[in-house]
Amino acid sequence: MIALLLGLVAALCWSVHDLVARVYAPSIGPFRVAFWVVVSGAVLLAAIILWRGRIWGADWHSISLALAMGVVYAAALGGLLKAFSLAPVSIVGPFTAGYPALIVLWGFLHGLSPSVPQWLAVILIILGAVIVGRAGPSDGGLAAVPKGKVPTVIISSVVAVLGFAAAVVLGQAATPGLGEYETTFLSRMPAAAILALLMLKEVSAVKVLSSKQWLAATSMGAMDVIAVTSINVSAFYPGRELGAMAISSYGALATLLAMIFLKERVALGQWLGIAMIVAGVGILGWPS
Repeated sequence: MIALLLGLVAALCWSVHDLVARVYAPSIGPFRVAFWVVVSGAVLLAAIILWRGRIWGADWHSISLALAMGVVYAAALGGLLKAFSLAPVSIVGPFTAGYPALIVLWGFLHGLSPSVPQWLAVILIILGAVIVGRAGPSDGGLAAVPKGKVPTVIISSVVAVLGFAAAVVLGQAATPGLGEYETTFLSRMPAAAILALLMLKEVSAVKVLSSKQWLAATSMGAMDVIAVTSINVSAFYPGRELGAMAISSYGALATLLAMIFLKERVALGQWLGIAMIVAGVGILGWPS
């Protein structure tokens, strides 16, 4: 139950993160935004890391896992923001929200044995995410993507899905020996280095960020840190792989937020998908 709640916290944070990303990534540049997100997140965590002092006594195996997490996280975040720079929240959010299914598959290959209701919940969440992404209005979804950019959106989203799944697995493996905050903090270092290289080759419409854009990047960094740390904390609790399925609800949450704040349309079929996701999360959280 605790792992599920932590997954829901991450989902809520990432849905807000995605909403801000959709607004600012097209003008600032997706890799530039991603770079400042991980850097601002590291700055926000620095005081906690120094106060705890746990990082200095960590074993090298856990450190290497955290650094590896940073590498795949750079690909995931860069891919996600690249997709958001070209496509609406209602298509990118639900499409990329399916990656926790890969985490459950990883857990199944390493001894996880879900019950029949839990399998039903996983299926409901995955199908719900697919429906939310596919059942958009005729003038929304992929139809709203600039001509010739659909392949880029799809490839970027696939990279995000694979990267986030690998990052969660690596982060949860590193946390017991390193610490939840320390794992998140260390992962920012290689992620920032990789994104800086990608940022240098990016053509941006904005050369100098305004105070509003800095605030947006910092708020995204805070949401990202809370989300990643919540998932890392779930490593200490049973059912962490199934708890990660709650993250899939962020696609539906992001779609709802985009409807409210960005005036994106939500079709009737998308409401069905959202209901399926809610039902699936509810089944996972039901006492066994």
